[in-house]
Amino acid sequence: MSFRFSVVLMMFFALGFSQDLKVMSFNIRLNLDSDKENAWPQRKADVADLLMYYHPDFFGVQEALPEQMKDIKTSLKNYDYVGVGRDDGKEKGEFSAIFYDTKKLQMVKSGTFWLSETPEKPSKGWDAAYNRICTYAFFKDKESQKEFLAMNIHFDHVGNVARLKSSELILRKAKELNPKNLPLVLSGDFNLTEDTEPIKILSQNLEDTFYNSEKKHYGSVGTFTGFNITEVPKDRIDYIFVKGFKIKSHRHINDRRENLLYPSDHFPVLVDLHF
Repeated sequence: MSFRFSVVLMMFFALGFSQDLKVMSFNIRLNLDSDKENAWPQRKADVADLLMYYHPDFFGVQEALPEQMKDIKTSLKNYDYVGVGRDDGKEKGEFSAIFYDTKKLQMVKSGTFWLSETPEKPSKGWDAAYNRICTYAFFKDKESQKEFLAMNIHFDHVGNVARLKSSELILRKAKELNPKNLPLVLSGDFNLTEDTEPIKILSQNLEDTFYNSEKKHYGSVGTFTGFNITEVPKDRIDYIFVKGFKIKSHRHINDRRENLLYPSDHFPVLVDLHF
């Protein structure tokens, strides 16, 4: 090894360039007055506090209505987002957006496609109850200069065919969008447990961070609570899948608000990754 190369390596490590990435998936629950004490106006400050405390490098949200997107954006310092409303491809309907720390990550390219037979335009696919979308973005880590593809989704809660076809579409799109085979993160609320065929399809092609972490998973197995604080959730329907990353840790965040209620009806999923 040459002296010059050795000096460059020493400088690299001395400056503390990190190749780690902290990622979260968080179904924030749409704003419904019928949720009463769990309605968005009562808990939006707690959601912001949780996000600021854990400070993921990027996080995917589900069920975020336009006003909720604005609340999150204004409450978080140095974060921006990519994504559109699922109903019109602009501002109407729920977002499955990706927020990212602009000090940590540079957004290179982004887009949205619909989980349907016509993914290029707003549409409802197969037997789904609603329009469903995938938001994606290519990011560059400003320190390590590593690039990766992030994809964030919210699968339908009714259509069995739609969920199966959505898994197939996600994998096909990941290959089409990512010919360089950059590392991949797929996050979201899949509305399915791991014993179902759509999740098995994804697990066969990507790594489920729940099972492949260097550290044992921390927290409850389940992620969906329905705001019920009296029972430990059993159903894991929120996932983060990866390809091309080392998985350092995985947890489900069961933090409560000051009044002991949950910030959302889903636990956030948090993983630490290494390029």
